[in-house]
Amino acid sequence: MKKIVLLILATTGLLYISCKKTDKGIDGPGEVYGKWKLIETMQDPGDGSGRYKKVTGEAKYLILNKSADKAGKFEGDAIPDLYAFKILDSIRMEVYSNTYKMPLTYYYKVSAKSLLLNPPCIEGCGYRFVRE
Repeated sequence: MKKIVLLILATTGLLYISCKKTDKGIDGPGEVYGKWKLIETMQDPGDGSGRYKKVTGEAKYLILNKSADKAGKFEGDAIPDLYAFKILDSIRMEVYSNTYKMPLTYYYKVSAKSLLLNPPCIEGCGYRFVRE
């Protein structure tokens, strides 16, 4: 009986030690809500030559505020045409703008320190942000 108890304790100890611990200092999964500084934009002219270019001049920000039920509001001057959004899943959000009557689907990728927004473009386009 003592051998079984020792075996169970040893197995439990090994499983506990082998569990992967998360390091909060690394850039892992994040939340879209918060203040983001625009650092790069990309507009492809249609020939595949588009590359992200650093934003120069005065800093521009995008603030994503949380509302009820996975919805939110845009603030800031980085993309002034946008006013609201709804998170659809881990890579898509429904975005409402002053230009279009129907919502658009933006693809996004977020981590603890960065946000990538890709509007629906025929050619490639996108915005890169860092968390403030």
